[in-house]
Amino acid sequence: MEIRKNKRFFIVLAVAAVLLIGAVWLNIRFNSDSAEAKANEQAQDGGSQETMVNVFDDYFNSFRAKRSEVRAQEIEFLRSIINSENADPEALKDAQDRLMELVSNMEKEFTIESRIRGKGFLDAAATLKKDDASIVIGGTALTDEEVARILDIVISETGLPAAKIRISLGS
Repeated sequence: MEIRKNKRFFIVLAVAAVLLIGAVWLNIRFNSDSAEAKANEQAQDGGSQETMVNVFDDYFNSFRAKRSEVRAQEIEFLRSIINSENADPEALKDAQDRLMELVSNMEKEFTIESRIRGKGFLDAAATLKKDDASIVIGGTALTDEEVARILDIVISETGLPAAKIRISLGS
């Protein structure tokens, strides 16, 4: 009797799995079809505001993915030094300090990007180093007032002087 219940359970489970796979396949198919249709519409529009937003989204998503990849490699390298039994004390301290600096910069970059987007900009990407900051803003132009607002955010988060902050437009 128990074998029969187990058999039913596995049959129901298999049917549910097939239905789930079918639903995922249909979702992918319909989304790719609608994405193609949307791209064709935008091409016919001759470059609408939405097309510009998509271009910026692609740039910033790609930037963030690459930045995360590089950071993960750097963190892995630093952790290998920290966890090494053969690391000399100076190398160990340098690795620990660099890891703490990296984590602090990551937090500041996230805060800066969020605050800039909160001020109405399409998007932003921040890269902090020890003595400077690079900020890339989504858009086609910046007014002096917008640059001042961005500088204010970066200065308040980093304590860097304005001369050490570079602001540019991304594309």
